[in-house]
Amino acid sequence: MNIPVMEKTRIVIASLLKPLKDSRAFYRMALSLRETNKYHLNIIGFSTKKEDDQKDIYFYSLYESDRTALKRLFVAYKFLRLLKKIKPKLIIVTTYELLIPAVIYKVLKNSKLIYDIQENHSLNIRFNRSVSKPLHFLISPLIQFLEFCSRPFIDQYILAETCYKAEIPKLVDAVILENKFTGAYREVKPKCFELDQPLRFLISGTLTEVYGIIGAMRWFGEFVQQYPTASLHVIGHVTIPNYGEEMIRVNTSIPHVDLEISRTPIAYDRILKAYDRADLVLLPYYQIPSISPKIPSKMYECLAMGKPFLHSPNEKWKSIANQHKAGLEVDFCDLSNIPQVIDSITSSTFFEKGIVKSAYWKAQEHEALQKLIEVNLKKRYVP
Repeated sequence: MNIPVMEKTRIVIASLLKPLKDSRAFYRMALSLRETNKYHLNIIGFSTKKEDDQKDIYFYSLYESDRTALKRLFVAYKFLRLLKKIKPKLIIVTTYELLIPAVIYKVLKNSKLIYDIQENHSLNIRFNRSVSKPLHFLISPLIQFLEFCSRPFIDQYILAETCYKAEIPKLVDAVILENKFTGAYREVKPKCFELDQPLRFLISGTLTEVYGIIGAMRWFGEFVQQYPTASLHVIGHVTIPNYGEEMIRVNTSIPHVDLEISRTPIAYDRILKAYDRADLVLLPYYQIPSISPKIPSKMYECLAMGKPFLHSPNEKWKSIANQHKAGLEVDFCDLSNIPQVIDSITSSTFFEKGIVKSAYWKAQEHEALQKLIEVNLKKRYVP
């Protein structure tokens, strides 16, 4: 007697600007859900090259080249066509631009819809300097309008940051799944640095003005004058071309800097390899309302991999660093502090207690996501 094989439930995880193998969509969500062996997972996002499908994970690109304004006009239509092709029972949308087509599909096909809020877009537009000031007054209300209109159709909210609970108080039933490190548990040993031993610093990820990259490069330029065996590796994605050009100009006058920047997102596994080669990580973020309440995913990566970090002045971050003896607070605008920083680095013992399991996705968020998806698929639709 042949036993019929149950078809796996189809799920879509969609973003407009994130790469197909994004650290959250692919490494955190898709890989966690694949372990259940219950789902066909379809990731929709941005890619400059075709990604090979994997077991139960399929990739669809909304863009295969530069994300021009003209192409973005047709994204909603293309996304809706992909949904009709894939026929998902559940859609996870990670950006406001895709909410309306997702809502349309939900109404037509009675699917479930989850909005994974990875950013507070309104705050970002006001403070992150990614768009010109005149556009603030147009884009921010548009985002709020799209999110408000979609709210009755969203079955579940996920928040990537705890602070979003206070910033968006109407989302009373939201589940917090922070961007913790996705890899396997690592052995972390106490770490000390001797005076004059080579120090390899790292800056990685998205490279923008408010992340303090150029300020940190200039700070390192002074550091290397006093500590000649130091080096800095900058690897990441430049979202604003003019800023990337300024980084290149600044770099011409600073020795021992390896500048590895790209106009498109860099594969996460390359970022992780850069971590493996680094001794210390720089987190030079500006302290503005769109950044300071968050816990950067890079901080979780440092905690999980046992990489000491230097962070901008921030009481929450300082508390985390002190709790695990994982890092030091540094004012990257103060070039006179270099001798004190050198002394602190070479006189400290980092990670005396070893592994920080709470920094890992698998410690809590992994199972929480699996349960959340299962619960939402069982919900009955109430029109």
